[in-house]
Amino acid sequence: MRKILSLFMTLLLMLSVVGCTGDKEKGDSQKTPSSSDSSQGQEQDKDTLTFDAKEMTVYIRMMESQDKWFRENIIKKFEQQHGVKINVRTFENVVDLQQILELDKENTIGLVKTGDSMVTPLAKKGFMMRLNEIDGVDVASDLGDYLEEAVALGTIDGEPYYIPRKLETNTLLYLKSAVEDAVANWEPMKDAIQAMFKAENGFGLPSDYTLEADPNAWDWYDLAVAGYYWANTEMNGMKEPRIAHRGKDYAGTTTELVTKAFQAGASQEEVLHMTGQGIVDAYEWEVFMKENGLYNPGMWEEGWSGGGIWKAMAAGKVYLAFMHQIDAFFIHGGTDPSMTGFLANPDDMGVAIMPAGASLDMADGKPARMGKHASQLGGWWWGIPKSTPDAKLSYALARFITNAENHKAEASTFGMMPVRKDIMDDLGSSFEEDWIKDVFENAVKQINSDVTPLPTDLNWPEIAQLYNDAWFDIVVSGNHDSVQSQLETYTKKAADILKK
Repeated sequence: MRKILSLFMTLLLMLSVVGCTGDKEKGDSQKTPSSSDSSQGQEQDKDTLTFDAKEMTVYIRMMESQDKWFRENIIKKFEQQHGVKINVRTFENVVDLQQILELDKENTIGLVKTGDSMVTPLAKKGFMMRLNEIDGVDVASDLGDYLEEAVALGTIDGEPYYIPRKLETNTLLYLKSAVEDAVANWEPMKDAIQAMFKAENGFGLPSDYTLEADPNAWDWYDLAVAGYYWANTEMNGMKEPRIAHRGKDYAGTTTELVTKAFQAGASQEEVLHMTGQGIVDAYEWEVFMKENGLYNPGMWEEGWSGGGIWKAMAAGKVYLAFMHQIDAFFIHGGTDPSMTGFLANPDDMGVAIMPAGASLDMADGKPARMGKHASQLGGWWWGIPKSTPDAKLSYALARFITNAENHKAEASTFGMMPVRKDIMDDLGSSFEEDWIKDVFENAVKQINSDVTPLPTDLNWPEIAQLYNDAWFDIVVSGNHDSVQSQLETYTKKAADILKK
């Protein structure tokens, strides 16, 4: 069956690539599509540039409403301004990009929206063009328009390969009213909460424990205390766990698990090798939260992705989760008509930096190991395939998509964390609505607090799956007599993968 599915997917990819093939007309004049700053970028867009190729394909993966907006508000405008045809094709999984590029025998693909996990593999395997290979563009000057963090993640071995599209970092998203309720009313349950922790660590809560009113100051103990109060307090006629993270077997869940490892103090290298105490602490807390009924079981029973959590918040089943900026826009309700929101009271949505990790093990009345208010930093970039029909056209389109006007419009509509300095340096005037400023300002606070990119090793996509496999095995299926020894099975698998 697996072979049949593989052949079927390959056929679909071939049809997709063949379907976007078009005649490539040759122009006889060119202008340099470079700009040195945002204002020049705007002027460049007004020029009538001409290119060798008159038709090109761009591959994207976006939500349906954003896909439609992108085609109508970005692509059409570029086509009209420059007299070219841009075919927009979509991919389902970011790991499919390599096969899509391999099947592009007629060299029609000129631009690819590339997720962080494939940025390095596609560059190192020779599929992507170094930006400095493009004649007549001032790459160093143009990249000066973007945040250094975004440029750095698109630079491989010192060479810029990608133009930034957006950054993403998980932050804490919660209902303000639910947090206020927990802070005000949890203490009558303190004995039961102490007993829950004592059964785990032989001690209980940290000696000086208080539930902070500000979630920006929370650690994993605060999550558990608030989660216990919510799970054992009748709300809307029922009791159930109100904390969730993604539980579908996909990359979003991997990111959540790795983020917890970073919070527990794991380094990027330890995450790659699945070694170190931070990994063990993260999985021990996952077991603790699940076994004590603090995680909503819809996570694994229904395989919640981000959209599943949005719906659970709409149904009053979840009060707190770990969300990207675009999640916050969908939950609150954005400016696009399709983003109607998932909260009865959007003003009740709060965001904060991620909670700090802490070990369940205690020493002298305190957690034996304290972690950090850490998160992962990822995102998406525009990559130009080496087989592009016209590198200058590809470059000009990427710059057009991310010029100040278009980038601000897309960010304010769909919640993309901006990657342009001129927007992020002036959030106050870039966005009118306070809740939008709050979402992006908290993203900046998270970046300033602690963020780590996911590993960029070529084998990372394969190792990333091990994190999900371990979670379904140890946490969901309950194979956790010894979390550490059970994790060693996956550490060995990671080592075998890295030897390839």
